[in-house]
Amino acid sequence: MEPGSVDAEERIYRFGDFRLLPARQSLLRGDTPVRIGSRAIDLLRLLVERPGQLLSKAELISSAWPDTFVHENNLKVNIAALRRALGDTASDLPYIATVTGRGYRFVATVRVQQAAPGRTTPTEFPGAAAGMPPPAGIVGRDEDITRIAETLAWRRFLTIVGPAGVGKTTVALAAARHAASHQPDGVCFVDLAAIGDPQLVTVAIASAIGAGGNLKDILAGIVDALRGRRQLLILDNCEHVLRAASVVADHIRAALPDIAVLATSREPFRSRGETVYRLPPLSCPGSGEDIGHDQAMAFTAVQLFVARARAASGFRLTDANAPIVAGICRRLDGIPLAIELAAPRLRGYDAGTLLHLLDQSFDLLSYGPAEAPLRQQTLLATLDWSYRLLSEAEAAVLRFLSVFAGAFMLDDAIGVGRNLARPPEEIASCIEGLVAKSLLSSSFAGGMLQYRLLDATRSYAAERLRGAGEQRCACTAHATHLLMLFERAEAELQWRVHEEWTVAYGRLANDLRRALDWAFGAEGEPVLGVRLTACAIALWDEMSSVGEGSQRVRRALQSPALAEGGLAARMKLMTAHAWSLSYTERFAPGGEALWQESLRLAELAGDQDYQVRSALGLVVLQCFYGQHRETLKSLRRFQAIAGENDSSAVPAGERMRVMTEFFMGDVRGAHEELKRLVRRDDSTVRRSRLARFQFDWCVAIRTSLGVVQWVAGQPHEAAATVQAALDRATEIGHLVSHSTALVLAAIPVALWTGQIDVAERRLACLVANLRQCDIIIWEPAARLFEGMIQQERGDTEGVQRMQTALTDMMATHFLGRMPNFLCMLADAALRHGRLDIARESMATALDMVERNEERWCEPEVLRVRGILQWREGDARGGEASLLRAAKLAAQSGAMMFELRAALALASCWAAEGRTAEAHALLGPVCARFDAAADGRDVAQARQLLDRLGRSDRRNLHVGRTASGTRLRRSDA
Repeated sequence: MEPGSVDAEERIYRFGDFRLLPARQSLLRGDTPVRIGSRAIDLLRLLVERPGQLLSKAELISSAWPDTFVHENNLKVNIAALRRALGDTASDLPYIATVTGRGYRFVATVRVQQAAPGRTTPTEFPGAAAGMPPPAGIVGRDEDITRIAETLAWRRFLTIVGPAGVGKTTVALAAARHAASHQPDGVCFVDLAAIGDPQLVTVAIASAIGAGGNLKDILAGIVDALRGRRQLLILDNCEHVLRAASVVADHIRAALPDIAVLATSREPFRSRGETVYRLPPLSCPGSGEDIGHDQAMAFTAVQLFVARARAASGFRLTDANAPIVAGICRRLDGIPLAIELAAPRLRGYDAGTLLHLLDQSFDLLSYGPAEAPLRQQTLLATLDWSYRLLSEAEAAVLRFLSVFAGAFMLDDAIGVGRNLARPPEEIASCIEGLVAKSLLSSSFAGGMLQYRLLDATRSYAAERLRGAGEQRCACTAHATHLLMLFERAEAELQWRVHEEWTVAYGRLANDLRRALDWAFGAEGEPVLGVRLTACAIALWDEMSSVGEGSQRVRRALQSPALAEGGLAARMKLMTAHAWSLSYTERFAPGGEALWQESLRLAELAGDQDYQVRSALGLVVLQCFYGQHRETLKSLRRFQAIAGENDSSAVPAGERMRVMTEFFMGDVRGAHEELKRLVRRDDSTVRRSRLARFQFDWCVAIRTSLGVVQWVAGQPHEAAATVQAALDRATEIGHLVSHSTALVLAAIPVALWTGQIDVAERRLACLVANLRQCDIIIWEPAARLFEGMIQQERGDTEGVQRMQTALTDMMATHFLGRMPNFLCMLADAALRHGRLDIARESMATALDMVERNEERWCEPEVLRVRGILQWREGDARGGEASLLRAAKLAAQSGAMMFELRAALALASCWAAEGRTAEAHALLGPVCARFDAAADGRDVAQARQLLDRLGRSDRRNLHVGRTASGTRLRRSDA
């Protein structure tokens, strides 16, 4: 019905079991009046006149209370009364939805009818065919129905096209009822599903419209019978008699312009004047979304599932089960028939079990309501109906397309088909045909056309593939195609930027999983699996898929087919395994042997790139061990290899050398060299090769510089540098780089400067990263920082949490930087009166400083020991430790540690009344910090210096006054 075609007062609005008759100011449920106030009736009328539209509070108030000022509470009260009248207070499928802070929306399906004088409200639209299916309870199709009805009113020939089970017939019938006012002679419904012979199409139509029998020209008889009528002809299920139905529809439309034709088919007629309406599946929540009841119910697939499950078993959607229901609807691709078949199964299973069973197979959907057409009583029968209509070539292509895990490009299909000896032009033509027949969906992503089989169709096609004995051949072709792609990806990684590379190859992750699962399975080809795993390592590294990559690499290394995979594959797998141990388990001593073996294989293979990777991997491992002398020896070996074979890798070695020298105490030199490396990085074009060294170079150099800047007394610059490192890691989307920057620089710098809120936000980012990629080695560090933040906020339990986390970190052999972490623990323990923990921590820290030559933080270790000694009553020992800490810090260029030591000693002296000495010690150190320097230590030092200065002036004034008084008394 077109807007405006019926006087508003003559309309009857139907929704659910209700009828609203505005002319009578009455609301009926069935034939029973519903008691409701006039204001509520007015509000309901406003809402149902514009279903689905948001009506603002102001608009509703001005319409229901014209020329009257009322408070917004009046609107809320009347809406609440209206909801109670509709039984809408606790419904999973409400009639009226609240849009917080904005207004209300009527969300149920509304049907509009004309109340003719002296005539009761019709239960069916005029002229409905006797054999037409009864109205179905439709969910989520309001917009489709409206658009089809409106289009049909002026285009007069429309075909609803969509995949099996999407609800084409249901929507067609609803659209016909919606457009009833345009068809004074009613509707003729013809179900062609029962017609097996195309020659019987005209016979079926003639019978449905009541044309005379024994016609020599049946088509002419149909035209004669329809002449002079203004009627809608529905041709349902035309795909198997498409050509014959197309001829009839074209002939009728040409001869009888007043006859409208509405057809349903799995592919278009391709007729003159035909309008094609592609009916999509119902909307589903995306994967990975944290979704509750309200968010889930915004999706039409969930609405349908909940409605049918509630009717069958009393199921109710909650925040707890909403993610499971969303997963069920995604698994069913939002296909209404599949949802209708699945929802009643909740009579025997809970939602979680149902999802698990559907993930295994679609056997649960093997039967449906007895009153449904036979071809819709099982999902298998529905798909079988479509499959039988395919040509032999189309059926063969559909079968092998089932090997793809999700979306794929035409080139992918051609690549797999080429390995199956099928010509590209045949594959392209068959794919076009499968799209037209709604067995294959197409869409644009990133400007490129991609294809996808719905999960149910893929499952069906895969079963057909097995039945035809083609599975091994197709899976081999699929894995071989992926091997070719990832071999190309490895080569492109040498020059292609990270963002472009991941877009091009990241889409293949699910296909890669499927291919590897098959290759190492009982019917697979493990040699192909070994080679494919080796080539795919770059993808896992670039995508920060640490846990998955580690698991796949181990599987390949343990395969009996490893030796047959070739020396290059073994080399790549060994290198990847050595890197993975650095992130997923612990820095165990055996890691050095793995790197040595990786280097041996690279030398044996003559692969210069992997020689460089292995040499630097050993350097990184030893650095994490805290074995700084060994690290320098390995660095000389790395620099010799890189300098001879790959000068582009030299800067990575330079950074490691500078940081090793920094850890051994050369803060001043490291600061200058790191600044030089950053300047060189800024002047060059960055092409990230993350898979090579596991860490983005730009992030790595800024992570190192940020720490050194803070130690060197530039807290403001350090904060800006570590933020730049985080921004770069976020920009490229590399979680390993981002997490490592957080652990080694961003969170510690925030904690050192007293920015606890910043540290807490960054810790939340780290925890989120660890959930996505299995960087197990950083989990104790996250707990350490959590304890640090906890105790900074006054909770003594944070100290115990820190101690436990550091114990776990040392068990992983992550010993580099450990003395400084122990200082953080001891400092926190002293603040909370836990001298026992402070003593134990300092003993371990002092031992590690000497044993591992961790000299960069030796001043900090001495500072905390000095405070501990002072607290224990050894003021002389404490003073000596603090003086030595300040001296060592000044010598190395660790100006922040010098300030901390001076601040601690000046505070102790000031407490003893030695203010002049305290001022003389702290003043020169504070003076070396520029005005932009900030952070907790700098602020505390300046505050203490100011108090000491006031105290000195006060003492000087008192001394002068006393002296003057004595002089005057003497004169007297």
